[in-house]
Amino acid sequence: MVRFANYPAIFTQDTLGTVMKIGVVVLILIFCISHLATAQQITGSVCIPARADDPFWKEPPTLPNGQVNSHGLRVKIDKRPAVAWPDRKSFKIDELDTSERHTLLVLSSHDKPIESVRFRFSEYKSTELCMTYDGYQGLGLQEATRRTPWCKCH
Repeated sequence: MVRFANYPAIFTQDTLGTVMKIGVVVLILIFCISHLATAQQITGSVCIPARADDPFWKEPPTLPNGQVNSHGLRVKIDKRPAVAWPDRKSFKIDELDTSERHTLLVLSSHDKPIESVRFRFSEYKSTELCMTYDGYQGLGLQEATRRTPWCKCH
């Protein structure tokens, strides 16, 4: 048994060794868990509402012949390819890194930029956003909640 000067033997050599082993195991577990947590990238998404469902367009969504009028607009985020504005079914642009800044663009039918907005997910309480666009008020983003029923990407 090891005794320290003027102190009673609180730890024997065996118990001290056991405490050290437990401490080392705990530190290794903490390191592994923190490494896994930082390795997992958190992603977000932006829902592009269907033209027929978006209440912010100032024109009727359907033409007299029954077709949806999207004016050939296209949507693009960052360096991803532009996609046609959805007519009848909303779509989700996902796998967006929440730690980066993103640029959302509305393009004309000739792929000319009409309007854009830069955003970070940290500016919102949610990582699921909903886009709005009406051509007059401009391009907007808000959290996709029950108050955004036109965003049907859930």
